[in-house]
Amino acid sequence: MRRTTFVLLALACAPPAPAQSTEARADVNPRPRDVTLETLADPAALRALQTPGKVLFEDDFESSESLAKYFEIRGRDEGRARRVEGEELAHRGCGAMRFDAPAAEGSSSGSGASSWLGAKGYDRVYFRRYIRFADDYDQGNLNHTGGGLAAVAGKGKWDGMGKAGVRPRGDDRFTCGFEPWRDPWRDGGRHAAPGAMSLYTYWVDMERDKDGNWWGNLFQPARERRRVPERGEWVCLEQMITANTPGAADGELAAWIDGELYLHMKGFRWRTDERVKLKRFDIGIYVHRAVRENTVWYDDVAVSTGYLGPLASK
Repeated sequence: MRRTTFVLLALACAPPAPAQSTEARADVNPRPRDVTLETLADPAALRALQTPGKVLFEDDFESSESLAKYFEIRGRDEGRARRVEGEELAHRGCGAMRFDAPAAEGSSSGSGASSWLGAKGYDRVYFRRYIRFADDYDQGNLNHTGGGLAAVAGKGKWDGMGKAGVRPRGDDRFTCGFEPWRDPWRDGGRHAAPGAMSLYTYWVDMERDKDGNWWGNLFQPARERRRVPERGEWVCLEQMITANTPGAADGELAAWIDGELYLHMKGFRWRTDERVKLKRFDIGIYVHRAVRENTVWYDDVAVSTGYLGPLASK
């Protein structure tokens, strides 16, 4: 999968790199704006963004009952997705979830799990998970590993899946994953494995790739603020989406790493129909061209209507 890149410089979007040029659309709304530094400088704004809410889902993988919380576990039958035990494998306690992407001679490979938040859905969701990349994790260029949120209009748990390269209409779906990318950038070259954390996003006002498809748009902080997770160490990822009021571009997107605000954006027109609500989340690993095996672990997954933040140390 390819993608359009937005490199966010403080409070504005810089032009995309030539290799990732985009096709502008006359009907596009003003681009979402990066307000991270503004929020960090305003204690009241930061406090509001980080206000706790109602917990909707929790899973610490401490028993096999955890697997029943996911309506789909891709790779389970083949042993690529499995719960593992051992204090050395878990973030806390003894249980964690392991996902493998076996070598596939350059074809795609992966495994994952999806959970349903209910057909009613939510207009604002915070999604926290701990992830650990294997010591030798190296996905090459293209991957989708780290988990993400999906909003759909319908009541079907699988609605909106299989839509890579297709722009949402506004009345059907939007999605956003929080994942590392290694691709070369015009402002300094390739990131070390597993890559700098980025938000890979599909929504109605996304920009088009030069190949004519609508690959996800990628949002990052300015290079000096980007973070590359340390392989072999647990890292706490959290993301938030606030859906917009239909007819207005007042939606938001935010992300935290180990409790530190990493990116905060405003001005999204996520949807054109209020029936499109956040209803699903995913965890797992996907490598677009798997020339070697890669492994990740997840633990202490939670979803809430408000900020969750990192758990206390062991």
